[in-house]
Amino acid sequence: MSSSPGSKRLLVAFLVAPLAAPIAYVLGTLTVESFAHRSTPSVSSALDLVIGVFTLGAPCAYLAALVVGAPIYFVLRRLGLLNRGTIWLAGAAIGAAGALVLAPYLRGDPFSIRFPWWVAALLGLVSAEVFWWIRSGHLPGETR
Repeated sequence: MSSSPGSKRLLVAFLVAPLAAPIAYVLGTLTVESFAHRSTPSVSSALDLVIGVFTLGAPCAYLAALVVGAPIYFVLRRLGLLNRGTIWLAGAAIGAAGALVLAPYLRGDPFSIRFPWWVAALLGLVSAEVFWWIRSGHLPGETR
């Protein structure tokens, strides 16, 4: 029994898109730090950031995508409301909600992690766009 190319793309989209959030967070943080301090972070500090973000961020992104994102995707598809805008809205809402849920656990001793809801919403939007690209089966900027 073989699956259709569309279902394979959908599976790949669900498996790859959540990684866009921690990647975007790392790139954004490194960019902001470079401009704020007018120098690039050391390789060691960049590696520490990558390890820290992926240790916490990747599992959270996958949990959100599979527990909340997948059901929303199938509901939108069933209702005929599946389009880039609704996927973006869902991604941003899931990201923001995730940040609000995590906020109490990110504060405390010996350190706190600032993770504003709007940053998480942007990361959710990035993941949603990557999901849309993969699911649609074409590259960004390509017209059909």
